[in-house]
Amino acid sequence: FSVNLSTTFNKNNGENYVYSQYRFFNAFTQVPTDSLQDQYISNPNNGYTLSANAAYTEPIGKKGQLQFNYTPSYTKNKADQETFSYDQIGQKYSKFDTLFSNKFDNTTTTQNGGITYRLGQSRDNQFAIGVSYQYSRLQSQRTFPTISQVNQSFSNVLPNLMWLKKISAHSNIRIFYRASTNFPSVTQLQDVVTTSDPLKVSSGNPELKQSYTHFLSGRYIFTNTSKGQSFFANIFLQTAQNYISNATFSPSADSTIQNGVVLKYGSQLSKPVNLNGYKSLRTFFTYSMPVKFIKSNFNLSTGFTYSRLPGLINEVKTVTNNYTYNGGVVIASNISEYVDFNISYNVNFNQATSTAQAQTNNNYVNQSAGLQLNLLTKSGWFFQNDLTNQIYNGLSAGLNQSYWLWNASIGKKFLKNKQGELKLSGFDLLKQNQSLVRTVSENYIQDTRTEVLQQYFMLTFTYSLKNFGKPNMRSNNNRFFGPERQGPGMRMF
Repeated sequence: FSVNLSTTFNKNNGENYVYSQYRFFNAFTQVPTDSLQDQYISNPNNGYTLSANAAYTEPIGKKGQLQFNYTPSYTKNKADQETFSYDQIGQKYSKFDTLFSNKFDNTTTTQNGGITYRLGQSRDNQFAIGVSYQYSRLQSQRTFPTISQVNQSFSNVLPNLMWLKKISAHSNIRIFYRASTNFPSVTQLQDVVTTSDPLKVSSGNPELKQSYTHFLSGRYIFTNTSKGQSFFANIFLQTAQNYISNATFSPSADSTIQNGVVLKYGSQLSKPVNLNGYKSLRTFFTYSMPVKFIKSNFNLSTGFTYSRLPGLINEVKTVTNNYTYNGGVVIASNISEYVDFNISYNVNFNQATSTAQAQTNNNYVNQSAGLQLNLLTKSGWFFQNDLTNQIYNGLSAGLNQSYWLWNASIGKKFLKNKQGELKLSGFDLLKQNQSLVRTVSENYIQDTRTEVLQQYFMLTFTYSLKNFGKPNMRSNNNRFFGPERQGPGMRMF
């Protein structure tokens, strides 16, 4: 019988200063209207979780166990958003804006009890199956600017399964299944309008429900240590009911939404909603073998990822399908402690299709080739070189790039047992580093370029604390060969 108690506290303070100038055009007359936004937004988010777990295990037969468990939990989150507009007379942010301010509390209470049967005493052959019943209560309360409450309760049956089987001396297979629930975050529930970007207005949804997820994974492992060969195959499947997605609304004319906020023509309102139809599949395969004539290891990997993302645009359901195919090859050296190199190449093919708009369909390819070389002399001098080439094709106009990233360093190991190291490193020696990211969501595809730190240099000193003491030979002899019979002039340690 065991009892566990756990506690989690979180405290986040967020501050935003928003200054923006926009010009909106009337949908019919095309007469422009200028808009100025100058605000300070404070959005602290605090909370805590109290949970416990009580489990009792009883042997069943020679190899079986029956476990009963009970897990209650209590989570409390508080989110208060306060918005202040800039006062030109007082020259400070002092005008409290009730339209964009909100005080919101969220409480989640969960009671979970279940039973699990396990069979097998060895680590190589195990089987477990179980089921639990969970009752959850989600309470949301807004205390400002108006008072409102949402009280929801959920009852779920959550099965689970695990099977581990040793097929041979070199291979085994593992299958795992679990059903679980996920609650929306306090920011997703908080129904305050955020207009930090007036073209993309967002709001929470206090009526969100928990999502119910099925997760299935399979793994096959083959290893032959005598030949240095290995093969790994992994597959992951996931579906969700009441998946927390996003709904967007684009008005045909200026429209008034919650709390009197005006959504301009040409803008977009986004808020989280529950939708069915989410699916994902991910696979990964890798094979490794030695290449003796160059004293290296050869690694080949490939995989496939698929996701089905449901969305909502102007109350019309959409589906975005995202396919990713990837492959890679690596040659990693194993020559000696003084010479080490790594040659790699990876490619990702990404295909996204959407029922929302045909123009959002897109194919995208990312390739990466790299060379790493490390040299070390017996006197302690070392040289490290890392050269990578990144190629992007299929992104938005102006973002298709091909650039080199070159990092290098030189240094010396010294002091007793080479515990000290002085190293001079140069990063992005060619001044070409970039950050390009593609995001595929339920309702749009977004390509983002972010400014990054380019060329810089760093001088570092490192001192390693290690125990280089030699083992006691007499203790080792006694341990490996066992105690010997005492003779003249001998004694046992």
